[in-house]
Amino acid sequence: MRLADRLLDLLCLPAKWVSWLTLPLIASILAAVVLAKMGQNTLVSWSQPLPVLGRAITVNSLLDIQWYVFALLVLFGGIMAYRNDRHVAVETIALNLPPRGRLLIRVLGDLLFLAPFCAIIAWYGHAYAMTAYTTGEGSTQGGLMDRWLIKAMLPLAFALLTAAGVVRGISGIITLVRGR
Repeated sequence: MRLADRLLDLLCLPAKWVSWLTLPLIASILAAVVLAKMGQNTLVSWSQPLPVLGRAITVNSLLDIQWYVFALLVLFGGIMAYRNDRHVAVETIALNLPPRGRLLIRVLGDLLFLAPFCAIIAWYGHAYAMTAYTTGEGSTQGGLMDRWLIKAMLPLAFALLTAAGVVRGISGIITLVRGR
C-alpha cells in the first residue's frame, strides 16, 4: 500500500534526523577522552546558566551528551528497524506457514502485542518525563541539566512506534482482505 508506506516513511523521519547526531557523538567521545587524558574537567564555562548546558561544558557534560545521543539513536532507530523489518522477531510459529499465514501472524503481533505494549510505555513515559520536568531534574555531577528533554523522547518514540504498528497492522489486514 502506497499510503501505508508514506505514513511509515513519515514516522521514520525523526530516526533519519537523529542519525546525524552520530557525528557530534564521535566528537563528544573524542573530546571526553582527550580532556580526561589531559587531566582537565572543564572544556568551557560561562557566568549565566544556559538551558540544558548549565554553566559549563565538562567531561560529565560530554558523557551525558553521549548518553542522550545513544538514547535517541536507540529509540528512534528502533522505529526505522521496525519499518524496514530489520528487528528481532520470534518466528517459530510463522516459519513453516505460507505467506498469508505469516502475514496473519505479523498482523496479530503488530495489533495485539506491539501496539498496546508501546502505547502503555508511551502513556507511562509521559508521566515519567513530566515528573522530571516539574522537579527540574538535572545532573548532580556537573553534567547536563533539563533531563526532562531526553526523558520526553521515550513517550514520543514509543507513540511513533505504536502508530507504525497500527499502520503496518491495518495495511496487513487490507492485504489479507484483498487476497494478495
